[in-house]
Amino acid sequence: VGENEIIAKGGIVALVGATGVGKTTTIAKLTARYTLKHGAHRVALITTDNYRVAAHEQLRSYARIMGVPMRVAGDADSLREALDSLQDKELILIDTAGMSQRDMLLNKQFAMLQAKGLPPIKTYLTLATNCQRGVLTETGDKFKEMKLAGCILTKVDETTSMGGAITVAVENDLPISYFCDGQQVPEDIHMARAHSIVRSEERRVGKECRSRWSPYH
Repeated sequence: VGENEIIAKGGIVALVGATGVGKTTTIAKLTARYTLKHGAHRVALITTDNYRVAAHEQLRSYARIMGVPMRVAGDADSLREALDSLQDKELILIDTAGMSQRDMLLNKQFAMLQAKGLPPIKTYLTLATNCQRGVLTETGDKFKEMKLAGCILTKVDETTSMGGAITVAVENDLPISYFCDGQQVPEDIHMARAHSIVRSEERRVGKECRSRWSPYH
């Protein structure tokens, strides 16, 4: 597991992952937690999502509510300019476009975050725990082409087991830094602790087994 490094240490952090896994909401939760601890003047947001209609609006709404600046970057040059303009911030969170692990444009996104001349960006893979194991495995295989710092598990409240996502994290040597179990900002994000994850998974599996073998089922 991670060590609450995003909120405790700051830096430049990008969340990557497939479409619909909850990257934008997770960034809002991290922003809110960091703001509560360190102040809104120390954090900023960047979005690189130029593929979806009105893709910026959700993040812009969160930024406005929390009183933090937001920039839009469509390529490596504009990302570099945005980061230069935010040098005084201690935490910069980058929301990337959600793409299928099979999308040909994904390589373009990888290249953008790893372009020469950019300051170091810590990249975290966002994994939705309610996805099928095969999808999670494909996602891990594709995104490991980037130098990942860890992963964040989402939609824990929408799954009967986190086993598939945990297995993918282990197979790709990715520390689990946080997990999200709802839509509320910032309540539904938690620092990953090994014993808590194990206990939670034991309860889920036990509940599923009891339901499956119940005489009333």
